Parts: sequence; structure tokens; C-alpha cells
Amino acid sequence: MKNRRNGLLVVICAGMVLSWIYTWAAFIMPILGFRPFSIIDGALILALAAGITSLHQGRGWRMASVIGFQAVGLSLAVCRMVYMPFDWGDSFWSGQWLATFLTRQRTIVEWTGVALTLFWTAALWVAGIRLVVKAPDRFVVSARFDLGAAAFLLLLLIQLIMIGKGVPVNPDATCEWRFLAFFMLGLLALGMGDNGDRVEKGYMGAYGGVSAVLGFMVLVLLFGGGLVILFLPSLMSAAEVGHDALKGAARPLIPLFVAVLRFVFLGGCRTAQERVGRSGKEGSDTDMPMAAENDFGLFHTIVSWGFGGLAVIIGLAAFGFGIYLLIRWLAARTPTGEKKTGIWTVLLRLWRRFQRFLLSIPRVRAGKRGDGRAGAYSYARLQRWGARCGLPRIPNETPLEYGVRLARRFPTLGTDISWIVELYNQSVYGVTQPDEKQILSARHSLNRMRSLRYWPTRLKSWFLSASR
Repeated sequence: MKNRRNGLLVVICAGMVLSWIYTWAAFIMPILGFRPFSIIDGALILALAAGITSLHQGRGWRMASVIGFQAVGLSLAVCRMVYMPFDWGDSFWSGQWLATFLTRQRTIVEWTGVALTLFWTAALWVAGIRLVVKAPDRFVVSARFDLGAAAFLLLLLIQLIMIGKGVPVNPDATCEWRFLAFFMLGLLALGMGDNGDRVEKGYMGAYGGVSAVLGFMVLVLLFGGGLVILFLPSLMSAAEVGHDALKGAARPLIPLFVAVLRFVFLGGCRTAQERVGRSGKEGSDTDMPMAAENDFGLFHTIVSWGFGGLAVIIGLAAFGFGIYLLIRWLAARTPTGEKKTGIWTVLLRLWRRFQRFLLSIPRVRAGKRGDGRAGAYSYARLQRWGARCGLPRIPNETPLEYGVRLARRFPTLGTDISWIVELYNQSVYGVTQPDEKQILSARHSLNRMRSLRYWPTRLKSWFLSASR
């Protein structure tokens, strides 16, 4: 639970850092004539830096390996950030733009844009590393909130001075919405930050449900609202693309929808007309088989398309769930400082477990068959059955008393319960080995007690029991 809470707090702090860095980039880069990096790219760079850092954090890797991993990730981030401000004709993954960038002569303004781009990349990368290295406690969260608030305040003062001097300000560089997202995420982070105190909070136990509901509402409003406001431009662009894609995908389904409407609404009218024609005209009977055949073909088409669409939806849901499990498995990491075991040790451990499993099979079969413990085995099954029915055995209760109590609650099973208790007393106290016929009879009694027809009585006993 604590790991999930810390992970959510890291995501919130990442949103705080990204909001003020992106706001400054959106303010400075258009002044020089360059477009800023997208907020999605900034979030991916933060996630890449944090993921690489968490990969080697606390695992005892050599510094050369750590520097190599960080250098590879940082190089990819630098290439992506340098690609964004300039208008390249090629795709990012083609690699031709990189050769053009390295060989082209640049002006002082372009060099300034490159330097600022490298600065934003370094700021995002260092912030992603600090998200993992620094524990998200109350003091760290407060320092990040103060730094972000100071950055927004300084930017607001600069924009006010520019407006006072008559200098136009880019509308995309205004920081109202991003400051609102930063403020909402910051309040949530300050409330979730741990200051190290372990205070007992059981004095308000009666309001546990209310506090859980209020906490969930605050989490959804602040966390969800902050992320939506922060990524609002990208979400609007994605909504427009999704709207166009939905229109294009729904266009082939329009004839099918029209056919369904005709089948639903015109089918009844055709039936009524056929009834009138059957009573008035004899020639209308010859059209009935063709109409029925057309209706059946249309119904077959609708059913085929419906089942096909349902199969596609189920397949997509299963594929998405599999991708989620794969990502969750890939993102899982062992606790810090845990000693790793070799593959041969794991295989030897599995082999020993398999040996113990094979050795336990004869003992289990002997217990079920019952050499001298058949009565005890049946009575143990009776105790588990009674506990599931809401009547567990009292510690100071004898088997005979427990059997009488069960038989009183389930009168129709009194004979079976009494026989199992008698067989147990005979095996344990009388030191008499039960024969195969008695063991088979006890097994039949247990099977009758687990029958479905006694489930309503067992559920009633479970609901009315005081030990539930």
C-alpha cells in the first residue's frame, strides 16, 4: 500500500515539475521564433529518466553501466528535443534530419534555440532523476512546490512588465491554466506527503467510511482535474483526431444501420399489408415466401455482423488486458538492496518442492483411504463443513457434543453426522481399525452433506450464525 502511495505521489510531483518547465519553454521559445516541445514529449522524457534511474537504483551496478544507461536515454531525449523546434521535412525516425542538422550552418539565433533546447532537456532529465532519488516526503514536496510557485510568480511578473511596456504576449504562453493545474497537483501532493510521524488515527474509527469517500473524491478532483488541465491542448487535438477517425470508421456501418431500421420498422407494416392482401386478394400469397426469405437473409446478416463485432470487441479487450499485464510485469521491480539468487538456486528449489510434492501424495492417499486415520480424516472434513456453515467447533467441545449440535441445526443430516462422529470415536478412543465398508459409508455421508439441495439450509445457518 505504501509503495502504491509513493508511486502516485511521484506521478503528482512529475506533473508539478512538468507544468512550470513547459510554461517557461512555451514563453521563451516563441520569442526566438521557435516552437516549444510538446507537453507529451516532456512527460515521456520525465518518464524515461525516472524509469532508467529506477532500473539501476539500489542494485549495486557499476558506475560505468549506470553512466552508459543514462547516456543512451539522454541521447534519445536530446535528439527528440532538438527535432521539435525546427521544421524538418523528414520524419524523426528517418535519421536524415540529424545529418542535416550536424552539417548545416546556423545563425546566432539558431544556436540560442539549440542551447535553450539542451537546457530544457537537461532540466527535464535531472527532474526525472530526482523524482526517483529523492524520497517523496513532506519536505521534498514542499521544496518542489515552492520552486514551482516561484517560477510561476517570476513569469507572471515578466509578463506584467511586458504588458505595461506595450509588448505583445503570446496567448499560448499565458500561465493561468497551467498554474491552476500546478496548484491542484501541489495541494494534493502536500496533503499526501509523509513527514515521518507515526500517529495513531483510530480515534475517528466511526468515520472511516466517510473519510475514505472524501479522500477518493479529493483524489479524483485534484489529481484528475490537474492532469486534464495540464494536458488540455494535447487532449483537444486527440479528441479532434478521434472524432474524424470515428466518422471514417462509422461510414461503412451506415448501410447496416439502415437495414436494421428497415427490418424493425418496415417489417411490421409488411406483415400487416400481407394479412390484408391474404383476406382480399389471392395473388398476394405468392409474394409471402420471397418476403420471408428476404427477412431471413437480412436477419442472418444482422446476427453475423453482431457476433463478429462482439468477437472483435472481446478480442480487443483481451489484447488490452494482456498488454496491461505485460507492462505491469515489466515495470515491477524488486525491493532495494534485495540479494539476487542465481538461476541454478531457483531450479534446485523448484526441484525440491517437486520432490516434496511427490512424497506427500502417498500420505494424502493413505489419509483418504484410511489406515488408522480414516475416522479422524472424516471428522476433520466434518469440522470444516460445519465451520463453512457458520457452526465452528468450540475448543472445549467434545466430538459427541459437536455432532449433537450439528444434528440439531441440520435434522435431515443427523444420521450422517452421527455416523461420522461414531466412526471417529471408534478409531481414536476405541483403537479399532475401520474396515473398507465403514470408510466408504463415511465418504458417502460427506458427499450427501455437500449436496446442492442442502445449500439453502447451509446459507441460512451461515447468515444466522453469531460467529460470522
